Amino acid sequence: MEHPFQEINRALTVLNDALCKWERFTGHQSVLILREQGGFVHRSVSGKPGVPEDRTDAELMEIIDE
Repeated sequence: MEHPFQEINRALTVLNDALCKWERFTGHQSVLILREQGGFVHRSVSGKPGVPEDRTDAELMEIIDE
């Protein structure tokens, strides 16, 4: 789902790219969840969007809690 404000879409892309680079250098993992009133949702794991909808936010958070 794309955000209706293009600047936010661009910022999410830049942030995800930076997270990918950071994780390559450090071995760290990340989970990014943005939920906005009105229904917009962006979820990415290790800088990669497109997380399957059948994975809950709690399941994603377990990735970094390990």
